Amino acid sequence: MDSTLFFTALLMLFACSSDDTKDGHDGVPDLNWTEADPDPDPETDTDTDTDTGTDPDPDPDPDPDTGTETDTGTSVPDWVDPDVPEGPIPATEGTSTTPEDDDFDWSDVNPERIGDSLPEQNLNWDEYPQYGTAQILDWSDSEECVCFDVACATCSEETCGPETCAYDLNESHRLTKYHVELRAIDHAPHALTFEVNVSADPPITYTDIQDVLNRLERIPVEYWYGLQIITNFGHGIQFLHGSYFGGGAAAYGSMNYIDTQSVDMSVLLHELGHTFEQYTRIGNSPTLEPQDNILNPIWRNAIRSDDNRTSGYGNNNEWEDMAEFSRIHAQCLVEGSLDELESLSPERFRIWERILLNGTTITP
Repeated sequence: MDSTLFFTALLMLFACSSDDTKDGHDGVPDLNWTEADPDPDPETDTDTDTDTGTDPDPDPDPDPDTGTETDTGTSVPDWVDPDVPEGPIPATEGTSTTPEDDDFDWSDVNPERIGDSLPEQNLNWDEYPQYGTAQILDWSDSEECVCFDVACATCSEETCGPETCAYDLNESHRLTKYHVELRAIDHAPHALTFEVNVSADPPITYTDIQDVLNRLERIPVEYWYGLQIITNFGHGIQFLHGSYFGGGAAAYGSMNYIDTQSVDMSVLLHELGHTFEQYTRIGNSPTLEPQDNILNPIWRNAIRSDDNRTSGYGNNNEWEDMAEFSRIHAQCLVEGSLDELESLSPERFRIWERILLNGTTITP
Protein backbone atom coordinates (compact mmCIF):
# COMPACT_ATOMS: atom_id res chain seq x y z
CA MET A 1 0.00 0.00 0.00
CA ASP A 2 1.37 3.45 -0.88
CA SER A 3 2.90 4.98 2.26
CA THR A 4 1.33 8.40 1.72
CA LEU A 5 -2.13 6.90 1.46
CA PHE A 6 -1.48 4.82 4.54
CA PHE A 7 -0.56 7.78 6.67
CA THR A 8 -3.35 9.88 5.26
CA ALA A 9 -5.76 7.15 6.37
CA LEU A 10 -4.13 7.09 9.80
CA LEU A 11 -4.58 10.83 10.24
CA MET A 12 -8.22 10.49 9.32
CA LEU A 13 -8.49 8.87 12.74
CA PHE A 14 -7.77 12.27 14.18
CA ALA A 15 -7.51 13.65 17.65
CA CYS A 16 -10.01 14.10 20.44
CA SER A 17 -10.40 16.06 23.62
CA SER A 18 -11.17 14.57 26.98
CA ASP A 19 -10.99 15.56 30.60
CA ASP A 20 -9.87 12.67 32.81
CA THR A 21 -11.40 9.89 30.74
CA LYS A 22 -11.23 8.64 27.19
CA ASP A 23 -14.67 10.17 26.55
CA GLY A 24 -15.02 13.47 24.81
CA HIS A 25 -15.51 16.92 26.23
CA ASP A 26 -17.89 16.96 29.20
CA GLY A 27 -18.90 13.35 28.71
CA VAL A 28 -19.71 13.57 25.00
CA PRO A 29 -18.20 10.57 23.19
CA ASP A 30 -15.18 11.37 21.08
CA LEU A 31 -15.94 12.15 17.45
CA ASN A 32 -13.07 10.94 15.32
CA TRP A 33 -12.16 11.13 11.70
CA THR A 34 -12.91 7.76 10.20
CA GLU A 35 -12.56 6.35 6.73
CA ALA A 36 -16.22 7.25 6.21
CA ASP A 37 -15.27 10.95 6.24
CA PRO A 38 -15.16 11.79 2.52
CA ASP A 39 -13.20 15.00 2.93
CA PRO A 40 -10.20 15.04 5.25
CA ASP A 41 -8.65 18.48 5.13
CA PRO A 42 -5.86 19.00 2.61
CA GLU A 43 -3.90 21.13 5.04
CA THR A 44 -3.40 18.20 7.41
CA ASP A 45 0.25 17.16 7.58
CA THR A 46 0.46 13.74 5.94
CA ASP A 47 4.09 13.29 6.93
CA THR A 48 5.07 9.78 5.87
CA ASP A 49 8.55 9.59 7.25
CA THR A 50 9.46 7.10 9.93
CA ASP A 51 13.11 8.10 10.17
CA THR A 52 14.23 8.20 13.78
CA GLY A 53 17.77 9.22 13.02
CA THR A 54 19.51 12.54 13.07
CA ASP A 55 17.57 15.52 11.78
CA PRO A 56 18.70 17.60 8.84
CA ASP A 57 20.56 20.74 9.80
CA PRO A 58 17.96 23.02 11.41
CA ASP A 59 17.30 26.58 10.42
CA PRO A 60 19.41 28.48 12.97
CA ASP A 61 17.22 31.56 12.67
CA PRO A 62 13.47 30.85 12.92
CA ASP A 63 12.85 34.60 12.89
CA PRO A 64 10.69 34.78 16.03
CA ASP A 65 8.79 37.84 17.11
CA THR A 66 10.83 40.12 19.29
CA GLY A 67 9.71 42.34 22.09
CA THR A 68 11.54 44.40 24.70
CA GLU A 69 15.27 44.84 25.12
CA THR A 70 17.50 43.76 27.99
CA ASP A 71 19.89 46.06 29.83
CA THR A 72 22.55 45.02 27.36
CA GLY A 73 20.38 45.99 24.39
CA THR A 74 19.65 42.40 23.38
CA SER A 75 16.14 41.93 22.03
CA VAL A 76 13.91 39.71 24.19
CA PRO A 77 11.18 37.72 22.39
CA ASP A 78 7.55 38.47 23.25
CA TRP A 79 7.09 34.95 24.62
CA VAL A 80 9.53 35.56 27.49
CA ASP A 81 7.57 36.43 30.65
CA PRO A 82 4.67 38.12 28.82
CA ASP A 83 2.10 40.28 30.55
CA VAL A 84 -1.21 38.44 30.96
CA PRO A 85 -4.28 40.71 31.25
CA GLU A 86 -6.31 40.26 34.40
CA GLY A 87 -9.85 38.94 34.35
CA PRO A 88 -11.73 36.70 31.93
CA ILE A 89 -11.31 36.82 28.17
CA PRO A 90 -13.88 39.31 26.86
CA ALA A 91 -16.74 38.07 24.72
CA THR A 92 -17.26 39.25 21.17
CA GLU A 93 -18.73 42.74 21.32
CA GLY A 94 -22.50 42.71 21.56
CA THR A 95 -22.79 39.00 22.42
CA SER A 96 -23.97 37.21 25.54
CA THR A 97 -21.76 35.48 28.10
CA THR A 98 -24.53 33.13 29.23
CA PRO A 99 -24.07 29.50 28.10
CA GLU A 100 -26.53 28.12 25.56
CA ASP A 101 -28.58 24.99 26.29
CA ASP A 102 -28.47 23.34 22.86
CA ASP A 103 -25.64 21.92 20.76
CA PHE A 104 -23.94 24.43 18.51
CA ASP A 105 -25.89 25.02 15.28
CA TRP A 106 -23.60 25.28 12.26
CA SER A 107 -26.41 25.95 9.79
CA ASP A 108 -26.01 29.74 9.97
CA VAL A 109 -22.21 29.63 9.59
CA ASN A 110 -20.69 30.15 6.14
CA PRO A 111 -19.26 26.81 4.89
CA GLU A 112 -16.00 28.51 3.84
CA ARG A 113 -13.11 26.83 5.69
CA ILE A 114 -10.00 28.62 6.93
CA GLY A 115 -8.03 25.43 6.44
CA ASP A 116 -8.64 25.49 2.72
CA SER A 117 -6.32 28.49 2.38
CA LEU A 118 -4.12 28.35 5.49
CA PRO A 119 -1.48 27.33 6.21
CA GLU A 120 -0.12 28.27 2.80
CA GLN A 121 2.56 25.57 2.94
CA ASN A 122 2.20 21.88 3.72
CA LEU A 123 5.45 21.39 5.63
CA ASN A 124 6.81 18.10 6.83
CA TRP A 125 7.97 18.17 10.44
CA ASP A 126 11.65 18.42 9.52
CA GLU A 127 10.91 21.53 7.44
CA TYR A 128 9.75 23.39 10.56
CA PRO A 129 12.39 25.71 12.03
CA GLN A 130 14.17 24.43 15.11
CA TYR A 131 12.97 26.65 17.95
CA GLY A 132 14.71 24.91 20.83
CA THR A 133 17.16 22.29 21.95
CA ALA A 134 15.82 19.30 23.85
CA GLN A 135 17.82 17.33 26.35
CA ILE A 136 17.04 14.51 28.74
CA LEU A 137 17.72 15.66 32.28
CA ASP A 138 19.69 13.55 34.74
CA TRP A 139 17.31 14.15 37.61
CA SER A 140 13.62 13.77 38.36
CA ASP A 141 11.34 13.89 41.40
CA SER A 142 9.05 11.22 39.92
CA GLU A 143 8.26 8.14 42.01
CA GLU A 144 8.63 6.03 38.84
CA CYS A 145 11.95 4.94 37.38
CA VAL A 146 13.19 7.67 35.04
CA CYS A 147 15.84 7.29 32.31
CA PHE A 148 18.61 9.89 32.31
CA ASP A 149 19.83 9.44 28.72
CA VAL A 150 18.59 8.22 25.35
CA ALA A 151 19.93 4.70 25.81
CA CYS A 152 18.78 4.61 29.47
CA ALA A 153 22.28 3.55 30.51
CA THR A 154 21.73 5.68 33.62
CA CYS A 155 18.49 6.13 35.49
CA SER A 156 16.94 6.93 38.86
CA GLU A 157 17.25 3.33 40.07
CA GLU A 158 20.10 0.84 40.29
CA THR A 159 19.06 -1.29 37.32
CA CYS A 160 18.69 0.66 34.08
CA GLY A 161 17.55 0.06 30.51
CA PRO A 162 14.52 1.17 28.47
CA GLU A 163 12.66 -2.08 29.23
CA THR A 164 13.90 -2.44 32.82
CA CYS A 165 13.38 1.18 33.84
CA ALA A 166 9.68 1.19 32.99
CA TYR A 167 6.41 1.45 34.84
CA ASP A 168 2.92 0.02 34.38
CA LEU A 169 0.43 2.39 32.79
CA ASN A 170 -2.15 -0.39 33.04
CA GLU A 171 -2.20 -4.19 32.90
CA SER A 172 -1.30 -4.19 29.19
CA HIS A 173 1.08 -1.27 28.74
CA ARG A 174 4.48 -0.40 30.23
CA LEU A 175 6.14 2.94 29.57
CA THR A 176 9.65 4.36 29.78
CA LYS A 177 9.77 7.82 31.34
CA TYR A 178 12.10 10.72 30.53
CA HIS A 179 12.36 14.15 32.16
CA VAL A 180 12.99 16.60 29.31
CA GLU A 181 14.05 20.22 29.04
CA LEU A 182 13.34 22.42 26.03
CA ARG A 183 15.58 25.50 25.87
CA ALA A 184 14.92 28.30 23.38
CA ILE A 185 17.55 28.85 20.72
CA ASP A 186 16.68 32.53 20.32
CA HIS A 187 16.79 33.26 24.07
CA ALA A 188 18.78 30.65 25.97
CA PRO A 189 17.59 31.64 29.48
CA HIS A 190 14.08 30.54 28.49
CA ALA A 191 13.50 26.83 29.21
CA LEU A 192 10.62 24.58 30.27
CA THR A 193 10.66 21.03 31.64
CA PHE A 194 8.12 18.26 31.21
CA GLU A 195 7.71 14.49 31.05
CA VAL A 196 7.85 12.29 27.96
CA ASN A 197 6.73 8.66 28.12
CA VAL A 198 7.38 6.11 25.38
CA SER A 199 5.78 2.67 25.18
CA ALA A 200 8.22 -0.07 26.16
CA ASP A 201 5.76 -2.97 26.11
CA PRO A 202 4.18 -3.38 23.65
CA PRO A 203 7.11 -1.86 21.76
CA ILE A 204 6.41 0.77 19.11
CA THR A 205 8.17 1.29 15.79
CA TYR A 206 6.73 4.63 14.64
CA THR A 207 9.06 6.64 16.91
CA ASP A 208 11.69 6.50 19.65
CA ILE A 209 12.86 9.00 22.25
CA GLN A 210 15.45 10.63 19.96
CA ASP A 211 12.88 11.11 17.22
CA VAL A 212 10.45 12.57 19.76
CA LEU A 213 13.05 15.07 20.96
CA ASN A 214 13.85 16.09 17.39
CA ARG A 215 10.19 16.82 16.70
CA LEU A 216 9.48 18.64 19.97
CA GLU A 217 12.31 21.04 19.14
CA ARG A 218 10.23 22.23 16.19
CA ILE A 219 7.08 23.11 18.11
CA PRO A 220 6.80 26.93 18.35
CA VAL A 221 7.89 28.24 21.75
CA GLU A 222 4.46 29.74 22.42
CA TYR A 223 3.07 26.19 22.52
CA TRP A 224 5.71 24.73 24.86
CA TYR A 225 3.70 25.79 27.90
CA GLY A 226 1.13 23.14 27.05
CA LEU A 227 3.76 20.43 27.62
CA GLN A 228 4.40 21.79 31.09
CA ILE A 229 0.67 22.04 31.83
CA ILE A 230 0.07 18.34 31.11
CA THR A 231 3.07 17.47 33.30
CA ASN A 232 2.11 19.66 36.25
CA PHE A 233 -1.47 18.40 36.21
CA GLY A 234 -0.88 14.85 35.03
CA HIS A 235 1.70 12.58 33.40
CA GLY A 236 2.94 14.56 30.42
CA ILE A 237 2.93 13.41 26.80
CA GLN A 238 2.75 9.66 26.10
CA PHE A 239 3.62 7.94 22.83
CA LEU A 240 1.62 4.74 23.02
CA HIS A 241 1.03 1.50 21.18
CA GLY A 242 -2.07 1.47 18.96
CA SER A 243 -3.67 -1.23 21.11
CA TYR A 244 -4.17 1.37 23.85
CA PHE A 245 -6.67 3.21 21.67
CA GLY A 246 -8.77 0.24 20.66
CA GLY A 247 -9.22 1.44 17.10
CA GLY A 248 -10.32 4.93 18.16
CA ALA A 249 -8.69 8.29 17.65
CA ALA A 250 -5.05 8.92 16.80
CA ALA A 251 -4.69 10.85 20.05
CA TYR A 252 -6.46 12.25 23.10
CA GLY A 253 -5.71 15.62 24.67
CA SER A 254 -6.57 17.37 27.92
CA MET A 255 -4.84 19.52 30.55
CA ASN A 256 -3.77 16.25 32.25
CA TYR A 257 -2.13 14.44 29.36
CA ILE A 258 -1.63 14.00 25.66
CA ASP A 259 -1.89 10.32 24.73
CA THR A 260 -0.95 9.69 21.13
CA GLN A 261 -0.16 6.95 18.66
CA SER A 262 1.17 9.50 16.17
CA VAL A 263 4.14 11.85 16.04
CA ASP A 264 2.59 13.87 13.23
CA MET A 265 3.08 17.56 13.96
CA SER A 266 -0.49 18.49 13.05
CA VAL A 267 -1.84 15.94 15.55
CA LEU A 268 0.40 17.26 18.36
CA LEU A 269 -0.54 20.89 17.66
CA HIS A 270 -4.24 19.96 17.63
CA GLU A 271 -3.97 18.13 20.96
CA LEU A 272 -2.09 21.04 22.54
CA GLY A 273 -5.12 23.12 21.58
CA HIS A 274 -7.26 20.98 23.89
CA THR A 275 -4.67 21.40 26.64
CA PHE A 276 -4.69 25.21 26.45
CA GLU A 277 -8.49 25.37 26.16
CA GLN A 278 -8.99 23.26 29.27
CA TYR A 279 -6.37 25.22 31.19
CA THR A 280 -8.37 28.40 30.55
CA ARG A 281 -11.74 26.73 31.15
CA ILE A 282 -10.81 24.78 34.30
CA GLY A 283 -8.21 27.27 35.52
CA ASN A 284 -5.29 27.05 37.93
CA SER A 285 -6.51 28.95 40.96
CA PRO A 286 -5.29 31.29 42.36
CA THR A 287 -2.85 31.84 39.48
CA LEU A 288 -5.57 31.64 36.82
CA GLU A 289 -9.25 31.71 37.67
CA PRO A 290 -11.46 29.34 35.63
CA GLN A 291 -13.50 30.67 32.73
CA ASP A 292 -16.13 27.98 32.26
CA ASN A 293 -17.90 29.85 29.45
CA ILE A 294 -14.87 30.01 27.15
CA LEU A 295 -16.34 27.45 24.74
CA ASN A 296 -20.02 28.08 25.27
CA PRO A 297 -20.84 30.81 24.40
CA ILE A 298 -17.53 32.75 24.01
CA TRP A 299 -15.99 30.61 21.26
CA ARG A 300 -19.37 29.85 19.70
CA ASN A 301 -20.02 33.56 19.23
CA ALA A 302 -16.52 34.03 17.81
CA ILE A 303 -17.34 31.41 15.17
CA ARG A 304 -20.56 33.21 14.33
CA SER A 305 -18.80 36.57 14.15
CA ASP A 306 -16.02 35.26 11.90
CA ASP A 307 -18.68 33.45 9.85
CA ASN A 308 -16.43 30.63 8.66
CA ARG A 309 -15.21 27.21 9.73
CA THR A 310 -11.78 25.82 10.49
CA SER A 311 -11.95 22.38 8.84
CA GLY A 312 -14.14 19.37 8.25
CA TYR A 313 -13.10 17.89 11.58
CA GLY A 314 -13.65 21.21 13.34
CA ASN A 315 -17.29 21.04 12.24
CA ASN A 316 -17.93 18.37 14.89
CA ASN A 317 -18.35 20.89 17.71
CA GLU A 318 -16.90 24.10 19.12
CA TRP A 319 -14.07 22.44 21.07
CA GLU A 320 -12.78 20.60 18.01
CA ASP A 321 -13.09 23.85 16.07
CA MET A 322 -10.86 25.47 18.70
CA ALA A 323 -8.32 22.64 18.60
CA GLU A 324 -8.21 22.91 14.81
CA PHE A 325 -7.71 26.67 15.13
CA SER A 326 -4.81 25.90 17.49
CA ARG A 327 -3.22 23.74 14.81
CA ILE A 328 -3.76 26.27 12.03
CA HIS A 329 -2.51 29.14 14.23
CA ALA A 330 0.71 27.28 15.06
CA GLN A 331 1.29 26.36 11.42
CA CYS A 332 0.72 29.98 10.36
CA LEU A 333 3.11 31.10 13.10
CA VAL A 334 5.74 28.79 11.63
CA GLU A 335 5.35 30.02 8.06
CA GLY A 336 4.73 33.70 8.87
CA SER A 337 1.10 34.00 7.79
CA LEU A 338 -0.51 35.08 11.08
CA ASP A 339 -1.72 38.35 9.54
CA GLU A 340 -3.65 36.40 6.95
CA LEU A 341 -5.17 34.21 9.66
CA GLU A 342 -6.20 37.21 11.72
CA SER A 343 -7.82 38.74 8.66
CA LEU A 344 -9.86 35.59 7.99
CA SER A 345 -10.80 34.96 11.60
CA PRO A 346 -10.32 38.07 13.79
CA GLU A 347 -12.43 37.01 16.76
CA ARG A 348 -11.04 33.49 17.05
CA PHE A 349 -7.56 34.96 16.62
CA ARG A 350 -8.07 37.48 19.45
CA ILE A 351 -9.41 34.87 21.84
CA TRP A 352 -6.83 32.20 20.96
CA GLU A 353 -3.87 34.53 21.45
CA ARG A 354 -5.22 35.33 24.91
CA ILE A 355 -5.69 31.62 25.67
CA LEU A 356 -2.01 31.09 24.75
CA LEU A 357 -1.09 33.93 27.12
CA ASN A 358 -3.10 32.25 29.88
CA GLY A 359 -0.97 29.16 29.35
CA THR A 360 2.19 31.06 30.29
CA THR A 361 0.89 31.34 33.87
CA ILE A 362 1.81 27.68 34.42
CA THR A 363 5.40 28.83 35.09
CA PRO A 364 6.26 30.38 38.49
